[in-house]
This record gives sequence, structure tokens and C-alpha cells, in this order.
Amino acid sequence: MDRDRERSALQRDHRDSVAEFITAAESVPASAWESPLAPGKWSPAQVAEHLRLSYEVINKELSGQPGLRVRTSWWLRLILRLRVLPSILREGRIREGAQAPREIRPGPGPFPRDPLLARLRAVSADAEARLTGRPEQAGAGITHHVFGRLSPARALRFLAVHNGHHTRQLTSSDIPPGGD
Repeated sequence: MDRDRERSALQRDHRDSVAEFITAAESVPASAWESPLAPGKWSPAQVAEHLRLSYEVINKELSGQPGLRVRTSWWLRLILRLRVLPSILREGRIREGAQAPREIRPGPGPFPRDPLLARLRAVSADAEARLTGRPEQAGAGITHHVFGRLSPARALRFLAVHNGHHTRQLTSSDIPPGGD
């Protein structure tokens, strides 16, 4: 596959992952929006806020400001980049229980659904445009707190997987169907 077709496929997958998350979030009944998905877990509102915060940090980094801080040693990062990251990107799965760094952990809320999802749409589109705008530019890409620097292509794929991970949380939980 040539680079333009690969980039288009990554963009499409990323865009679809955002749309699928937003559809899942919109289907959560208002009465369940701020309620934890399970004891000790985030609410659907907090999951959406986590995604928004993730994109906000990415956009800051792509604008030349500090992004996430790498929290793994160089040798562990190397092992994880060689052994774990490829399977995440290939299989499209992040293991359950992976911890988000403090910068992208949501607070207690409340997080009104419509403005939050509108902001998520905007910041995710901005990040995608920045990642695909000049992918060959020196320094292009983002920093992941565990894996370190990700190229624009790997970043877009990881973001799609990350969005899918959180979409599955909303769709596989025991949230009653909408209607309120």
C-alpha cells in the first residue's frame, strides 16, 4: 500500500473510532451518564472526558508545548515497543486495567454530555489534521507515557485502538438502554 492510501486508511479508521465512541456515548441514558460503569470504575462521562483530555494533551504537544511525560526506563520502553506495542496496533486491543497517566485522568465531574462530545469531536479532528498534515516533518508524532515517541502513523493507529477500547467499555457494560 502506498503512503497516501495508508494515510487515508489510518484517517478513516481514526475518524470511525471517534464516531463509534460518540455514538456509544450518546446512547447512554442521561440517568447513567455520571454513574460508574462498575464499582471503582469511571462513569461514561469520565471516559469521554478522559478521551477529550487525551486529545487536548496531544494537540498541545503538536503545537510545541509539553505533552505526556515518559514514565518508563529506556530499557523497559525498548522491550515494550518491541513486544507489546506491535500486538496492540495489530490486534486493536489494550489490556483491561491499563492505567492512564495523571494528565489525562478525569476529575469527578459533572461533565455535561453535549458540550463534552462536541469538544471531543473538535479536538480529535484537530489532532488528526495535525498528525496527517506533515507526517514527514522532523519531530512529528506524539509522546506516549509508556511507549515513548510514536510516529504520526503509529499515533493515529494507537488513538483508534484507544477509542475502541473505551467504546467497548460503554457498549459491554450493564448500562440500560436509552429512553429517558
